[in-house]
Amino acid sequence: MSSMKIENLRKTFGQAEILRGISLDVRDGEFVALVGPSGCGKSTLLRLIAGLEASTSGRIVIGDRDVTRLQPKERDVAMVFQNYALYPHLTVRANMGFSLKLRGEWKEFIDGKVDEAAAVLGLEDLLDRYPGQLSGGQRQRVATGRAIVRDPKLFLFDEPLSNLDAKLRVQMRTEIKALHQRLGSTMIYVTHDQIEAMTLADRIVVMQAGKIEQEGAPLDLYDQPANAFVGGFLGSPAMNFIKGTVREGAVVSADGTRLPLAAGIGAQEGREVLWGARPESILPRDGGFEGVVEVVEPTGPDTQLLVRVAGQPLVVLLRTRTRVSPGDRINLGISETDIHLFDAGEGLRIVP
Repeated sequence: MSSMKIENLRKTFGQAEILRGISLDVRDGEFVALVGPSGCGKSTLLRLIAGLEASTSGRIVIGDRDVTRLQPKERDVAMVFQNYALYPHLTVRANMGFSLKLRGEWKEFIDGKVDEAAAVLGLEDLLDRYPGQLSGGQRQRVATGRAIVRDPKLFLFDEPLSNLDAKLRVQMRTEIKALHQRLGSTMIYVTHDQIEAMTLADRIVVMQAGKIEQEGAPLDLYDQPANAFVGGFLGSPAMNFIKGTVREGAVVSADGTRLPLAAGIGAQEGREVLWGARPESILPRDGGFEGVVEVVEPTGPDTQLLVRVAGQPLVVLLRTRTRVSPGDRINLGISETDIHLFDAGEGLRIVP
């Protein structure tokens, strides 16, 4: 296990600047998830940490060593890839012990390490099989086991679950979380799936266009997003936004709909804002703002509604079953403490 420090890391490809001054501290034993849309630079950052790409400028320190210019094999990190990267002609045992064999370790030592990792991952009965004889989830466990046997200072995961079906992703997500709790290792996990990040990580780093937008504990980012991008990226369904103007203690949309405004929010009269509300915070309420139901999606315990409010679609997530139909008019309300307000221009959070 080891800590990691990144200082003002930059990466350019030709004229394109992929990473624009990334600085990040990762504590020993911490699980950090890097999230953001495709092309934001998260996988590039992981490859720089692993040494698979060279940075344009900046420093990477793992433990007490500056590894910025070291080769991948000198960094003592292990990476689990999206496509498993297993050797098809080698058994599971041979795949898991391959890096130790390259290091010149004794066969008895390699077998011991492989057996230990196989026991952790439930692979004991699969050690003599070949990758082509395994399911997707089993292959991913083998790839993870290959990283574990090296006993690295840092584990790097590059979207390891993206090739799995939805049910298997949930299962593997649980296994990875249990693995981290068991090993106590330092892990950096790249994903575009914010649900994975919320459930797995001790800390989330949200990236966009090569920069860090916000970092912090999952629920802190969910409850207090620094800007509209973070608010809209974290959460499923995503946060609702309606553009309006602050007038007489409310946010007034273009069609005149008045939306509630938290007291003391600090937005001055006439300011153009984005009114934000999470779907689960909006509830049917007499005397609230009115909308027209367009779509009803029952999921069993929950009901998701698409409601037209102020000329814009608003997603409402009800934690109960409800009897509404498309075309129905519905009154909605929200607690003042659940309202998020952002500047309409820069998208920054407006706080009291």
